[in-house]
Amino acid sequence: MGSTPSIPDTIDLDDIIASTGLAKNQISALWVRFEELDQDVNGEGKGSKGYLTLDDLSRVPKFDENPMASRLMKVIFDDFGTDGKLNFKHFVQFMSIFSRRESSLRTTADTSKKILKNDESDVSYSMHDTNVARKIKFIFRMYDIDRDGKISKEDAQETLKMMVGKISDEEASIIAERVIGEFTDNNPNSTVDLSTFENTLKILDFNEKMGLKLLK
Repeated sequence: MGSTPSIPDTIDLDDIIASTGLAKNQISALWVRFEELDQDVNGEGKGSKGYLTLDDLSRVPKFDENPMASRLMKVIFDDFGTDGKLNFKHFVQFMSIFSRRESSLRTTADTSKKILKNDESDVSYSMHDTNVARKIKFIFRMYDIDRDGKISKEDAQETLKMMVGKISDEEASIIAERVIGEFTDNNPNSTVDLSTFENTLKILDFNEKMGLKLLK
């Protein structure tokens, strides 16, 4: 019956493999999840629309308990969706960020060297990114509130307000200065670019923490 019997012939599987680097069995598992999430306006009718909306993703268990849920939603739909919708290809492109294994279609990075390649100021995703590079870019875009390719004190301050909730502007400003200072050799008025952000994340075990068992 083949390795992906549940995926309709109308979906260009080869195109999705080329753009994400995932294996057929991984994409098949994501198709099952996509159909479960794709429901009508009443939260019923599995696979009813052929795309996901904000309401569909908000049904993920415990998602609404995440203080960064609204920001996460915005980044997902801004970066991967079209007109507030995620079709299956969009969904797989987003979920491929959480793959735990390196695709043969991408160049595996030497962990002792820089992960990001080419123009390190470019935070857009590329099919040639390693899995780790895609994770770095996604996290970076979560914190880059104004989407100018840099994380500023103001970006950090807005992120803190989302995460903490009840915090004064003065308190958020003080903490944000310290956060930016950690990235910029105690220069809180500077900004953090993608390359600097990468250098800091390399000391953290974020790759495994941002992996899903579904995409082993």
